[in-house]
Amino acid sequence: MSRTVPPGAPRRRAQTVVRRVREAMLRLVHPVEARISPDGRVVAVAAAGPERSELVLAPVPAGMRPDAADPVAAMRAPSGPDTAADRHSPRWLPDSRTLLHLAEERGAAGTEVRLDALDTVTGTVRTVARVPGSAEELLVSDDGTRALLLCAEDGADRDGMHLGLPVRLGPAPAPERFAPGTGRRTLHLVGLADGTVREAGPAGLTVWNVAWRGGATAVATVGEDTLPSGYYDARFAVLDLDARTARTVHEPLGQLAAPALSADGLTAAVCEGISIVAGRPVVVDLASGASTVAPGVEDATWLRFDDAEPGALWFAGWDGTGSRVGRTGGPTPTRWSAPVTLGGAGYQPELSLGADGRLAATVLDAPGRPPEAVVAPTGGERAWEWTPVTALNTPADPALAAVRTERTEWTAPDGRTVEGLLLSTGEHEGPRPLAVLVHGGPAWLWSAGYAPGDVLGLAPALAAAGHLVLLPNPRGSNGRGLDHARAVVGDAGGKDLEDVLSGVRHLVGAGLADPDRAAVLGHSYGGFLAALAAARTDVFRAAVVVSAPTDWLSFTHTSCIGGGYDRAYAIGSPDDPQELVRRSPVFATGGRGTPTLLVHGAEDRVTPVGQAHELYRSLLRTGLAPAELYVYPGEGHEFTDAGHLLDAADRVTDWLTTHLAPRPAAASTTAVPEEASPGPVPGTASPAGPDGVTPLAPSGPATSLPASAPAALPAGDPR
Repeated sequence: MSRTVPPGAPRRRAQTVVRRVREAMLRLVHPVEARISPDGRVVAVAAAGPERSELVLAPVPAGMRPDAADPVAAMRAPSGPDTAADRHSPRWLPDSRTLLHLAEERGAAGTEVRLDALDTVTGTVRTVARVPGSAEELLVSDDGTRALLLCAEDGADRDGMHLGLPVRLGPAPAPERFAPGTGRRTLHLVGLADGTVREAGPAGLTVWNVAWRGGATAVATVGEDTLPSGYYDARFAVLDLDARTARTVHEPLGQLAAPALSADGLTAAVCEGISIVAGRPVVVDLASGASTVAPGVEDATWLRFDDAEPGALWFAGWDGTGSRVGRTGGPTPTRWSAPVTLGGAGYQPELSLGADGRLAATVLDAPGRPPEAVVAPTGGERAWEWTPVTALNTPADPALAAVRTERTEWTAPDGRTVEGLLLSTGEHEGPRPLAVLVHGGPAWLWSAGYAPGDVLGLAPALAAAGHLVLLPNPRGSNGRGLDHARAVVGDAGGKDLEDVLSGVRHLVGAGLADPDRAAVLGHSYGGFLAALAAARTDVFRAAVVVSAPTDWLSFTHTSCIGGGYDRAYAIGSPDDPQELVRRSPVFATGGRGTPTLLVHGAEDRVTPVGQAHELYRSLLRTGLAPAELYVYPGEGHEFTDAGHLLDAADRVTDWLTTHLAPRPAAASTTAVPEEASPGPVPGTASPAGPDGVTPLAPSGPATSLPASAPAALPAGDPR
């Protein structure tokens, strides 16, 4: 006996599941960074949740600590009127008792930013100094007497990794002033005993990131341009903080990040890569300027010199769809990698080490494991066996917990192996509707995590609703070495798009995906590829374009990264406008028309909202398929408002349900173009489980303090 399905029932069912999973994701508490005390006994965690933000102080398990004493037992929450301040960026002083951190209080007059010190024995907090601007980095001298702050002025532009919104310490000015030299980032030295603050950055230069151990010497990436576009021209310099001068010691091929400085101040290291930097460590002799590339390390995102072994360099970074950590050089090199995601304040792998280097702390999440702070020995039989020290997240919503993650790979038309992740739930007979979600960057990646957050965080939600979800890492992505990341330079929207389309062919050929019910969704550069696929091909029945560059000619003149980003990827230049036009989705043709939904933030300065309006108008002019645009007030390159995220999820679900609805076989016309297909090539799939992770419960109690505002989920921008 057949049963009639009421009209609209599939749409309502899909929306219910997607919203339920997205709500569960929004309830997660995200450890932003984990800092182990110098004595290796306590981990300070900056954790951001939906209703509160806090600093969590968690003991290292007794069997891993230098002694059995429990240093958390006497800790108390701080008292006083400022306990509601957002607190973040924990940094231990050498006494392993005092925790320096930043505190932000928001009032009617704006935001006050302070440098505070917490006594973790008495629980009292004292304000050390008021910070002149928004502090983006906090460093402590090795002797614990001074701090160095990297601060951005009110109105300074942020890149897409930091929401693509300007720094605001008070109400937006009316009118807002734009002029050369405004929006600087500079350095300030703070005396921790007397609270004195003085500017120490090099005159006339913007500092993008910095390393310092104390004294007058620091190393930093610097440049003249105050806009984020200037980051792409930044060079590596040694700074004299007393004289406020900079001396260039390395001109990079690409971009720089994650600097490190040796204890004696004679040697520095920095990651050299492209765009959202994961690259090769370059070691520089500061006296001679001679540089060498540390051998055998790719996709590094964090560096630190090992003070116990001269010449050794600790590192963390990406590895395929997972993470790696280790030490290079010295007599005892070591490495570890696994399909898990390690994280830190920059949403990329990093570590915190105890004073003797024997214990490391970080943030870890993996398929089936919500993010938590973890610790591990760095040597011995249990090296890099991660043990949780926090329990911030309760068991997940069953719909989210049912999502399964597998690694997959396929072969592109030119023979290059492409990796990605597959998300699905349960066993399904026959091919399923396919959702291809393309990450931003392109120098970013989909990594093995609990609930991937790019593209509005829709990947696990769509999988729970019954889609087969493909998360491809085409050329240009991190995790496969710098040569793989640079393979997109001069070919934006070329072979990287073919990598994505060949992944569709692979899944269709394996009988897993229905070629007539495929959709492509992308954020930022991923939205650029989604828009190109929708315009050039007939592979997809629906497309969703989020915060994407769509017209490279106007982008180079209006984006806060314009002129830097497009030059770094050799997309074109204002001197060669035809090339910029040729690569722009607003002018792309070739397909019969793909229904396209556009979602954008009204305040986005990385891909200004005009980019969405241009694509929408061009789609209306062609009239080949439906198109709609939704612009969300107050949002930048990344959405942060929970209501906006849920509303966007509803609209995307409705769009996909409408345009991927089954239709009679005779009407089916969708196919993957042969020229974009590698032919039937068997791929490999293996569970992306948390190898090397010890599933132990946290040891001992954890105390909490108010901390930082909710952090954005990792996401790529076309930086």
